[in-house]
Amino acid sequence: MPPGRLELRVGGRYLFHSDVSLQADHPVLREVARLPERLHRELQLPDNASLVHVYLFADRDAYERYLHAHFRHLPPRRAFFMARPGASGEELLVYAFWGERILEDLRHELTHAELHSACPHIPMWLDEGLAEFFEVPAELDGVHYRHLAALRAELASPWSPSLERLEKITLLRELTPQDYREAWAWTHFLLRGPAAVREVLLAYLRDLHQLKNPAPGSASAPAAQEPIPPLSSRLRPILPAPETALRQHLAQLDQRSAQLTLDDPVPR
Repeated sequence: MPPGRLELRVGGRYLFHSDVSLQADHPVLREVARLPERLHRELQLPDNASLVHVYLFADRDAYERYLHAHFRHLPPRRAFFMARPGASGEELLVYAFWGERILEDLRHELTHAELHSACPHIPMWLDEGLAEFFEVPAELDGVHYRHLAALRAELASPWSPSLERLEKITLLRELTPQDYREAWAWTHFLLRGPAAVREVLLAYLRDLHQLKNPAPGSASAPAAQEPIPPLSSRLRPILPAPETALRQHLAQLDQRSAQLTLDDPVPR
């Protein structure tokens, strides 16, 4: 059976079904309740009222038993987001368990839920890159220090980041740990790099949202569902060598990371 000992509405958007005793003022839930506003402010996507059901297991064993019984095709992960047809429309579901990294897991999976609700056609690399960006605490400004530490060695090697390569990945099982790191790196660069680059990303997200919600008087529904140009093709006219710019961006982040390590250690 899925968790259900406690039901708690969080932030008006998330309905928790939990086997963990929680109060609405728990720090984890207070943090989760702030996520929609954080995404709305950062990505400038229209707000939405889609309800997300969060099934929170008391421990990992119970979580893994349930997933093995009901979703055997899923690879082993600490948490999952999925969207599936329901009696009254699409259901947005998150499965997780209470552990040391629960807040990170919830931020990640609920970011997927928010993005799916606003932009269901979002490419996999960007979906995962944004989830990695927002899974870290807001005060870290999207800097994922675990990824940055792993990328440090790759920056010193003949690593060849490629947005076009990431854009071709369509299946979750095809993503490698390095792909997750690279997706985060491109996302952080797009959001925290030059202003013109950030605007390319925001315009792309607006177009993805428009695929789901054509404006009144716009093209017919079939035409509105035609694929839009990939982000890489929009980026190169204003940034002829985005790979070089990405490496420079990561090198600057790495220098900041080293300074933080000396002056103000960052929680890992």
